[in-house]
Amino acid sequence: MFALLDQGGGPFVANEAEATIARNAAEKLAAVANTKQDIKIIVQDDPKVVVPLPARAVALIMTVLTQMANRAPFSVIPYQAELTTQQAADYLNVSRPHLTRLIDEGKIGHRMVGRHRRVKFGDLIKFENESREERKKALAELAAEQRRLNLE
Repeated sequence: MFALLDQGGGPFVANEAEATIARNAAEKLAAVANTKQDIKIIVQDDPKVVVPLPARAVALIMTVLTQMANRAPFSVIPYQAELTTQQAADYLNVSRPHLTRLIDEGKIGHRMVGRHRRVKFGDLIKFENESREERKKALAELAAEQRRLNLE
């Protein structure tokens, strides 16, 4: 997953020269990436280097190249990255006070750094997945109730 968030000073945006190189690389790699197989990349240098890549890494590289080719801002967020409450709220697209309530209710894990809360990105993903499952369950219950009452 990509987000417009980076703890190192902002999202990465390719310049025009990088975008051109990324576009060419993505076009050449696309056919191989679509096979979803592990590959080997050969770097024609002195000495020649063979780099094995698992299929999932190739898919990730394709995503990065596509973002660069489109000059779209992106970041790669480590699962263990700790975010401020504002960064976490921005990621979830909620207000910071709402996020703080979720933390206080124990719905999102955190740790204290002095007086400030820090939220692991992994905890946000966990909350997002649990929340999605709760919504699916609620919708299924509503649909069942609708069928039971013949309101279709």
